[in-house]
Amino acid sequence: MKARARLKVLEKPIPREGLGPAIEDFLRRAEAKGLSPRTLDFYRFRLKAFTNWLEAQGFQGGPEDLTPALLRDFLSHERERTSPANARHGWSALSALCAFLLAEGAIAENPMEKVERPRVPQKLVKPLTEEEVARLLAQGSPRTFAGARLRAIVMVLVDCGLRASELCGLNHDEVDWVEGTLKVMGKGGKERIVPFGEATRQALFAYMARRGDVRERALFLTAYRERLTRYELHHILSDAGEKAGVAGVYAHRLRHTAALMYLRNGGDALSLQRLLGHSSLDMVRRYVNLADGDLVVKHRQASPGDRFADCVKPTTGRRRLK
Repeated sequence: MKARARLKVLEKPIPREGLGPAIEDFLRRAEAKGLSPRTLDFYRFRLKAFTNWLEAQGFQGGPEDLTPALLRDFLSHERERTSPANARHGWSALSALCAFLLAEGAIAENPMEKVERPRVPQKLVKPLTEEEVARLLAQGSPRTFAGARLRAIVMVLVDCGLRASELCGLNHDEVDWVEGTLKVMGKGGKERIVPFGEATRQALFAYMARRGDVRERALFLTAYRERLTRYELHHILSDAGEKAGVAGVYAHRLRHTAALMYLRNGGDALSLQRLLGHSSLDMVRRYVNLADGDLVVKHRQASPGDRFADCVKPTTGRRRLK
């Protein structure tokens, strides 16, 4: 019911002219299919950016007037205005919209079939060091609600590798204190069980003691007893990072940190995939490649060749090549 109400609020900005009716029909179809509220918000946000751009271009046509050239121009604009990643997000939203329009008979051909998917440079996020994570944790005092919450949030993110939306969506009655697991709602409405360690359990215990008996079902709350939002989570982490002298602290960076530490501590790629909630091993391979950066250090510790150091010691004195 909340998802339906939120969708109705979000539908107001797009007028029922031009592409407006088609987009509204697309969103209703997406909601009827049972897509998650987050996915619906994604489509709405990206398509609103598209209609805003069309309006600025003076475009007043309908679905049949969408051309590959027009769509490419928008994606180029998004790349320049924001980032290559947002251009790809726009491509995904437009692809879904045009596939719907084709299936509904609103267009004779799908113009997105001729629009190349924007390339995004593969950048590996630099994870935090153990010392930096410790400095973050030191910013939270277990004697206060905010301090205990910070410690619990950082521990859950580092120990479980959750996304920001997943952490904010946690409910206190879905924490299995006996088994030490969390029931997490991931992308596409897919649930998974994620374990946590003893240190995280202690941090959560301390937070729950400060949280008290609040009726709100959400696990992590604001000071006003409301569910923590992604925006508020970002503020909490960046503020803690600034105080700890650690630049660029945000939830997804802690997720990268969790993945790398898991592999360094002996975890395997397949179980990491399940832990992070990835549908394939493609993203996990990036973490494996990053963990392979430790190869130089590991080789120095276990070099087979170094066992023969005495056999290849250079001789002293000047010798002529033969």
